[in-house]
Amino acid sequence: MAEEFSEQGQAYNQPIGMGGIVHAAAAAFNATANAASMAKARAAASELVNSAKNGGFRVSEDSANELIDIMAHFVERIDDLDDDLRAFDQRPKLGDHDYGQLVAQHMHEAANGPLSARMVVHQLKEVLKVSIEALQRASGQYEETESSVVDAIKRVGR
Repeated sequence: MAEEFSEQGQAYNQPIGMGGIVHAAAAAFNATANAASMAKARAAASELVNSAKNGGFRVSEDSANELIDIMAHFVERIDDLDDDLRAFDQRPKLGDHDYGQLVAQHMHEAANGPLSARMVVHQLKEVLKVSIEALQRASGQYEETESSVVDAIKRVGR
């Protein structure tokens, strides 16, 4: 399974331009199909975290790290997309006539609405982050990471 994710990671390890953004967003949208599928994925990832918390599954640190690195790479890619996707924050200027305004509003809602590829990509990011947490917990790394963050915050506060 790790090899499959690695191969996918290499396939997406290309510089991304506006065409690549649209392609990545469309691929994410097609992969998730709709909001209901994404909700199921989020629920499954949460169940995975709960299972790991309760010792329901374990994974070696090496295996977990390989998957975590790949998932973290995709989280970073989604963060990189955010700058480019800000272009959708504004409605397109299609004239002052009623039809242009209507089309501009529709385009803006399609780009930013709850079923848009943009929102699905953000939901995918959350699923990846929760999956990373599950893998950290299952490999026993979560507590180590959490305690090192707490220690660092305490040192800064002194």
